[in-house]
Amino acid sequence: MIGDLPPLQWLVTFRAVMEAGSFAKAATLLHLTPSAISHQMRALEERLGKPLFLRRNRSVTPTEDAILYATSIGESFARLATATRRVTDSQGLRRLMVHCSPSFATLWLVPRLPRFNAAHPGIDITLYASHEPARLDGDGIMVDIQYGRPVPEHCFAIPLANETILPLASPAYVEAHDLRTPADIARVPLIHSLRCLVSWEQWAARFAPSTPLNPRGHQFDRAHLALASAVGGLGIVLESTLQAEALLRSGTLIRPFGDLALPVVAHRLLYRREDQTHPEVSAFVGWLVGELTTSRR
Repeated sequence: MIGDLPPLQWLVTFRAVMEAGSFAKAATLLHLTPSAISHQMRALEERLGKPLFLRRNRSVTPTEDAILYATSIGESFARLATATRRVTDSQGLRRLMVHCSPSFATLWLVPRLPRFNAAHPGIDITLYASHEPARLDGDGIMVDIQYGRPVPEHCFAIPLANETILPLASPAYVEAHDLRTPADIARVPLIHSLRCLVSWEQWAARFAPSTPLNPRGHQFDRAHLALASAVGGLGIVLESTLQAEALLRSGTLIRPFGDLALPVVAHRLLYRREDQTHPEVSAFVGWLVGELTTSRR
């Protein structure tokens, strides 16, 4: 696999050019000549088989491929930096790398991390958020909080909660549109949270079987964006009470039709069986389970 990669120095130079905005400024950062920078970028372009920069006079403009490539390798450089700090830290830093679905990280996990810090001041968290499942320990990640995916055989899985999926809207929106019964969904735009395990069609089949769905409405591929749009008054959203917990507690969103909900088990915490007694993993899992218990109360 390593043989398929361009030389690391080319990638360092490419990243410097993208950050600096020109070959000349990148040369200053790396203590090289502009011609050396140009030579490396030509070689990288030949290796990739496509141009990364549009050269006009003495200026260079990154192509769309260059921007996408820089974003991807930037994540890899961040992981390399984290791994290097873990090895070279002389102060005995304890760090746990966690992967999480984006909306759960935004809406539930990150707001509670100060409490984890208070309970475990000697452990720092590195958090990656994406919908793709993590390669546990393949990239140094030891805990994965995933949404709606099968559990690998080599992992333990802890369901985080028995979630309920139901319609939510802002109080002002409910009042303005006089929302009282499930049949009212035909009159207002429906916000579609595309990754939600329950669709509007499924919910309506259970609680409003003779009601046609309003074809109007925005769609979002992140739960936190769908919920934010409901807070902003764009319509009714169908989402998890776990994801919307803080918004429901504050009254920012309410249940216009009461507790007409479909239950799901969506979020699971995964870690490898061999890491069951790992001290950082044990600390994080124990803390998170305690937070969920407190939250349910």
